[in-house]
Amino acid sequence: MSKVVVYRPVDGITLNTEIEYLLNEDDSIMMFDSAEQAKSWLIMQGVTDEELSVMTFLESCGTCKRCGSPLFPSFLKKEGYTYQCFTCDEDFYAFEQND
Repeated sequence: MSKVVVYRPVDGITLNTEIEYLLNEDDSIMMFDSAEQAKSWLIMQGVTDEELSVMTFLESCGTCKRCGSPLFPSFLKKEGYTYQCFTCDEDFYAFEQND
């Protein structure tokens, strides 16, 4: 089953190229079972439609061979990385994860 994480430009300012993820109370990246679940949770927390419009819902694309957590597309494409694991806090090349 895929997972979803939520991110936005820092402080919701779309000109920012840096991003920030939605974190839980342990400062770990929150994962949801679907984008709909994430949106519902955000709305219950008082997030407005305008704030939601700058958020991105990123779906997982595999499972980390190291720890078994969901993998997500890496933002470090320039370096050749394909996947990132938030639990391991690592980025991986495609050959490191594909069977």
